[in-house]
Amino acid sequence: MDTIDIKWARLELLPATPYTINGASSHTSLGLAFARQTGVHAIGSDIRHDFDAWPGDFAISTAGLPMFSESAHGGEYLLMHISDPDLLAGMRASSPRQIFHGDKQAVMLAWQLRSLLIQKDKDALLLQEKAGMFLQRGLALANKKSSKTITSSQYAQDKVLHGRILDYIEDQLDTTLNLEELATMANMPLLRFLRSFAHATGTTPHAYITERRLQRARQLLKYSNLSLATIAAECGFNHQSHLGAVLKENFLITPIKYRKICIEV
Repeated sequence: MDTIDIKWARLELLPATPYTINGASSHTSLGLAFARQTGVHAIGSDIRHDFDAWPGDFAISTAGLPMFSESAHGGEYLLMHISDPDLLAGMRASSPRQIFHGDKQAVMLAWQLRSLLIQKDKDALLLQEKAGMFLQRGLALANKKSSKTITSSQYAQDKVLHGRILDYIEDQLDTTLNLEELATMANMPLLRFLRSFAHATGTTPHAYITERRLQRARQLLKYSNLSLATIAAECGFNHQSHLGAVLKENFLITPIKYRKICIEV
């Protein structure tokens, strides 16, 4: 887990590992899911329900909210605890926990923050800037409920529609995936599928597939001794150099350096 304090907040990058949490945070928190994860939770009550969190789900939870959550596999997740309550003075939360789905700006900022968090030599100024923008986006969504964020009913429909698409992508991640094939599976024209997928996840099919491939590659780099060529093949990259280029483009680090940082931690 990568954790850093930036004076007014604490940032945590939670790994894709099994977890159980039970308690209430003393601070208001913002969190964004990088991957789909399922499990059981009870939020603000003792009644436990199955949950199915999707990539791009952006949650805001107020301080003191009792929360139980458990997952057998977890999923990579960015969490921000706000330690300076003055920053939340203008927030008008409609409920103790709000979840916003498919907000492209929140997803992009979370990806940028994650990239900064995993760097060995962190750019403190840029990290604070992106964290501030992430909080600003959360406050905007909580206060204005931006029209760019889909409604709960739309989200429910998209989950039914795109659920098997995400499952298929996960099963075929090491193969060549075709956009037209995915659109056909969703029974949609290509352009409509692109819009619908972006509304559901906050990103494009290509960006999502690349994201999942990188998540899997980073897991293997961290937890296995597989060669870079084998990891590239198992994650759907054309070759070892392709993996290296995409990882460096998104995380400003090579596979060898990423593995070294993980070992040092």
